[in-house]
Amino acid sequence: MPTAASNQSTTRHLTAPATADGTPTASPGDAAASAGTPAATPAVVARGLHLHTRRGIVYGPVDLDIPEGTLAVVQGPQGGGRSSLLLTLAGRMVPDSGCTLRVLGETLPRRRTAVQKRVAIAGFHGIDDLDEAVTVGEATRERLAWLSPWHRRVPRVDQATLAALVAPVFGDRPLPRTETLIWDLDEVDAMLLRIAFAMAQEPELLVVDDVDQVHDSVRRQTVWARLEAIAATGTTVVASVASLDEVSRMHWAGRPEQITLATGPHAVPAA
Repeated sequence: MPTAASNQSTTRHLTAPATADGTPTASPGDAAASAGTPAATPAVVARGLHLHTRRGIVYGPVDLDIPEGTLAVVQGPQGGGRSSLLLTLAGRMVPDSGCTLRVLGETLPRRRTAVQKRVAIAGFHGIDDLDEAVTVGEATRERLAWLSPWHRRVPRVDQATLAALVAPVFGDRPLPRTETLIWDLDEVDAMLLRIAFAMAQEPELLVVDDVDQVHDSVRRQTVWARLEAIAATGTTVVASVASLDEVSRMHWAGRPEQITLATGPHAVPAA
């Protein structure tokens, strides 16, 4: 594991630690195999993943093993490379050469197009922002039109159509009305709507950036609960947040995987 140092990213690896004499301990996959239970297939495998620009390091080196159908939380401060790491996993950014990265069994960056079709993104500033001047119905119609063949006309979205699209993400939370302006949405509803639009792609992997766009931690708990529910259906979820202690402060149905990512003066020792 990398150690914390200035200008170097560190992660809490998802691989098994070693004993004091250097012998690797049994991983969950090894235990499952010895018990006759098939080990979970990894959705993401990364070794030495890193990205630099002319201005310096963006993130890395990062080693990851994220099983399918799990929720993984990337914790790191602003400027720590969280968004870039998630976009790399989604096939939208290219890491430095010499890295090993497989997402959903596809090798990146060579299979970027295939990965982009199977991975959806939400919460990224400048990418999936909602136009605050339009209604929920208009935003939904635009999303459905983007997903439909170019020659197919998408009709006006009614409340039933909206419910069919977003209810799996909103769960028991009251759904927004089609006539409501995006500007007037509660920040939890705005985030869940962006996630619902991403899930309309029917992805195998969902990456969600900057969950702390929902500023209040009590209200952010709602978003985490819905992301847990999505992962429980079999869709792997990787989501990021600025707080380094987010996982310890939230309540979980099952504790998520943790990835701690920090850079420069914010660097923390790897677990």
